[in-house]
Amino acid sequence: MVYTLSTPDGYGYVVLVALGAIPLLSNIQGNVVTFLRKPAKVPYPNAYASHEQAKESQDAYKFNCAQRAHANLLENMPQTMATMLFAGLEYPTATAALGLGWVLARALYAFGYIKYNRRYGLGGGVFWLCQGGIWAMCCATALKML
Repeated sequence: MVYTLSTPDGYGYVVLVALGAIPLLSNIQGNVVTFLRKPAKVPYPNAYASHEQAKESQDAYKFNCAQRAHANLLENMPQTMATMLFAGLEYPTATAALGLGWVLARALYAFGYIKYNRRYGLGGGVFWLCQGGIWAMCCATALKML
């Protein structure tokens, strides 16, 4: 059985961001966590340094920040990727642009979170705006289908 799927021009950019750039960012952040684990002296399977370790060691605190920034990314990745792939069927250029903005803001957020602590997570508000815009276009696409 042959199935044909037609996508709008530019949909490939949506796929590149949703299934390329977002998983790449996750991989990079995961590698940062792995790199910071040894200096923090946090053995597997412990996900975080204890409160006492983090108070006594800047390395342990930094590891916890990296781990939390990555976990926050993982908490938001699935719905962002799914809504991008759907919204992009109707709004490919805007979806790809907001998705790329989301990736860049997430990278800045993680850098600031790890380097300075959560208060200075650069890009924090921006990725929420991008994610909200993608979600709104997803809803608009669904409404057009009704």
